[in-house]
Order: sequence, then C-alpha cells, then structure tokens
Amino acid sequence: MSDPVSVVVYGASGYTGRLVCAELQRAGTSFAVSGRDKQKLDALVASLGKPIETIVAPLDDAAALARMASRGKVVLDCAGPFVRWGKPVQDAALAAGHHFLDITGEHIYMRDTQARDSEARERGVALINAVGFDVVPTDAAAVLAAEAAGAPIASVRIAFGNIAANPTQGTTRSMLEAAHLGGLAFVDGEYRKEPVGAERWEAPFPEPFGPTLCLSLPWGDIATAPRSTGARDVRIFMSMPKRAVKWVPLLRPLGALLSVGPIKAFASRRIDKLPEGPTDEERKRSKFAVYAEAVGAKGTRGVWVTGGNGYDFTAAAAALCAKLASDPGFTKTGALTPAQAFGACELLDGLTAFGVKWGHAVQQGQPLQR
Repeated sequence: MSDPVSVVVYGASGYTGRLVCAELQRAGTSFAVSGRDKQKLDALVASLGKPIETIVAPLDDAAALARMASRGKVVLDCAGPFVRWGKPVQDAALAAGHHFLDITGEHIYMRDTQARDSEARERGVALINAVGFDVVPTDAAAVLAAEAAGAPIASVRIAFGNIAANPTQGTTRSMLEAAHLGGLAFVDGEYRKEPVGAERWEAPFPEPFGPTLCLSLPWGDIATAPRSTGARDVRIFMSMPKRAVKWVPLLRPLGALLSVGPIKAFASRRIDKLPEGPTDEERKRSKFAVYAEAVGAKGTRGVWVTGGNGYDFTAAAAALCAKLASDPGFTKTGALTPAQAFGACELLDGLTAFGVKWGHAVQQGQPLQR
C-alpha cells in the first residue's frame, strides 16, 4: 500500500466537503476523498481534474472506516449532522492513531469529544472540533481578547453576524437536530440552560455592520470558549433583525414541536427540497463579522474579525488546520480547540489571503486595524 496522504476528507462529496477539497488542491496538500456514495465521490474526483484516491466507507462499515482512517495522517470529517454521524469517523481515527478534525458547530457533540481527552492523549493524537467558520474566527477572537484583558478572565461575550448568508442543507439539518435544545450559557463555571435570546447585546461590529443588536444562543463557542480562555462566564450572541426579535419567544415551543418524530421527518423532507447551498454569486456577496469581549484583570478588551462568506472561510480554515496538523512538527494531543491547537494569531494571520482582517478595539464601538 502507498504511503498515507496528508489528509483524508470524509464527507468529501457534500457541499462544504467539495469546497474543502478544492482548497486542499489549491494549497498543494496531498489528500484522499471518502464518503458513503461512490458515484458522488467519482464525480468529485472528475471535477478536480486529477487522480485522487477514493475510499468508499459507509458509516455502518467499521472495516471500511478503518481503511479510510489509515490512509491519512489527518482525518478531516465534513459529514454532518455530527451528533448523528460524527462518532464512527472519530472512532476510526482514534483507532488508527491519526489526528481527527471536523467542521462541526454542534455543542453537544463537541462536549462529547472533549470527554475523550484522556483517550486521545493515550493514543498520541489530537481531536479538534470546529475548524471552520464554527469556530475558528470566534475562538481566535475570544482568545486574543482574553490575552489582552489579562488572567484571570471573569467573562467572555462573543457575537457574530452575517450579511446575505444562506445556509446549506447540511447546516439546516444540524439546526433541525438541535432545535429542541433551547439556549445554553456557561455561568460561574457550569453550563446552564436558558431560553434562546435570554440576553441581548448591541455588539460593536466594524463597518459595514456597525453596532448591531444580537441575541444569545448556543453557538459552538459555548463548548470551546471556556476551555480556550478559562473564563468563568461565557455567552454567545448572533445578530438579529429588530423586526424578527418579537418572534424569538416562539423558538422554544417550535423547537419542541420539531423534535416530534412525524413533524421532524416532514421538516427533513422539506430540507431535501432546498438548494444544496448558496451559489457562487451568493457566496461572493456574503460577509461576516465577529466581536469578542473579555473582562479580566486589566479590564475589558475587545477583538474584531471580518471576512467573506462563512462556507468559503470554512474551506480555507479547514484546509489550513488540516495542513498544520499533518506536519511532522505538530505534536499536540488531546481534545483541543482550534486556537489551542494552532494559535489564535497564527490562524487569523494564516487566512489573510482569503480576505480575513482582525484587530483590537481601542474602545467599544471604535474597532481599529492592527
């Protein structure tokens, strides 16, 4: 058998998986593609225009997953919802003794991964969730704000907003899986359930966003920020049009309704009829902004990050993280956040070619370029 490639991408033929593969190819990183559907994988390889190893591996075929995981120094999982489909791929990577990365933003699955920290250390591998838009820019911003605020960190707030951003079918399915869970905060060192939108914050995003009303919700950073920053209190916020705020109290009963079997199945069928994801033109029009605020020994400090479309960011960030993890000099082990694994500045500075900018806020509402 030939030597392992740097990265094997599982779920490679999905919308985001294809973007990731294209970016790995552009970066010159050796990779193989894997998933459940040979026809879709073959079509992906044809679109890339060069011979690439293809490994068909259904999620219920442990032997096939083992072959898949043995072929890459890093297994990069792009097949969600991860709370349903992530563990078999993660198990295979651990058994093979190879690093595991994914692009999830599902906090329950991420906390399950964190519970495998000792297992990963024993096997000498790293488990790194959320190496895409969930949660690379938000994780990095939180860490940089916390470093500026000075330990010990009392609290961290992270807000994000999007302009003209449409979700993929995969993202929508992940949202459906989590719809019944409601909100979640990290308060005084412990997780606490609360309604979505329990807290509001006018986050001081840079232009073209500007100060924007945001509501609390359980974004992936609710799992990563406590570990990355050491903060005792963490809340995550998403921008929300003011006209939509009045509908937020309906999210809780709607989420409970969507967890009922027949209704969930109906919603899943409706998702099947949606576009697979945003078009190239839609992605070009899309922008994101992040603002993280930490309160520590030196006071309150803020860091902002801006960029283009979240799925393009995910492809670039996941490819960068996979390349870094496949390097022989990468020796970190255990369950890590992206910033813990690769460094906050290193991640953001490594993505500037993709239009990512960041800086420290001199004072709230006045974000300045570094």
